[in-house]
Amino acid sequence: MVHIAAVVHQARSTSIDLLMRQVVGSLRASGRSLAGLVQHNVEKVDADCAEMLLEDLASNQLISISMHRPRGSRGCRLDAAGLAQAAAIAAAGIERGADMVVISKFGAQEASGKGLRDEIALAVGSGIPLLTSVSERLLPAWRDFIGEAWTALPPDPSKMLEWSQMAIEARAKQPALGA
Repeated sequence: MVHIAAVVHQARSTSIDLLMRQVVGSLRASGRSLAGLVQHNVEKVDADCAEMLLEDLASNQLISISMHRPRGSRGCRLDAAGLAQAAAIAAAGIERGADMVVISKFGAQEASGKGLRDEIALAVGSGIPLLTSVSERLLPAWRDFIGEAWTALPPDPSKMLEWSQMAIEARAKQPALGA
């Protein structure tokens, strides 16, 4: 049985990245090995938007996924090349194995069939517990992608951590593939 959970939150919630990083910190402190990506937003003095960085949880490497845009700029700020680089690094970490995979969010890119969708599928296919988040407005796309065999969690770090520890322990009790 694969354990999948998504923290369901309001659209455009800026606190979800912080919650995901908080749970990652607690899991690391308890000695759990992790793979996947969590987002850091770094405010910039000379720009309207924060710089988006993805932290690879297996290597602690930070990868920028935002294009620098000066104040007053319009248009997309996602750097597709940076996202592709982060995805490749995360995939390598997932393939090496971990107690859990955390992907900050199933967002608009993933809903449209891009972004970190392959890495989410890789984690699920590997049988590694997966924790992510999804906004209420993207729930239909999430369900189309993942099906109904997942747990909806509130944006509550104690509930997220409780589910994570349960999923990791349940996986450890499962017989190894091919045994």
